[in-house]
Amino acid sequence: MKICKLGDIIVINKFNEEDNTPLTKHSFIVINDENGEIKGLPYDFAAPIMSSFQSEEHRDKILSYKVNKEITNNDTDGDFQLKKASYIKANKLYYFNKSKIEYNVLAKVTDDFLIELMKLILTLDEKDKLSIITTNLEKEIV
Repeated sequence: MKICKLGDIIVINKFNEEDNTPLTKHSFIVINDENGEIKGLPYDFAAPIMSSFQSEEHRDKILSYKVNKEITNNDTDGDFQLKKASYIKANKLYYFNKSKIEYNVLAKVTDDFLIELMKLILTLDEKDKLSIITTNLEKEIV
């Protein structure tokens, strides 16, 4: 397993949602790969979750909220191809400890895309529209 780093697209095998609901096999984009502490809990990376559009109508609705960022194959480096039209939920930042989860590195986003995503996340934080999700640090992942 490769160690995830800034800008990587990863798939986490099992993790807990904000309300502790267990979820499986979701993609994330690593936006922080440094050790730190949040709410008194140690972490070693933070990442917003990716999701797929269900239809063109769904895409238009999701992007109208201004808290999500579309990601396309042009936003990734290398041969990696997204299987579905996707977006990043930039208003939800998940914190993880690598020793508590299983994940695989799929690809890396371009530097330009990462900068745009970081700007959106910082703007959402300044407007108090960023949810910090620490459930994967607080309890065991089921």
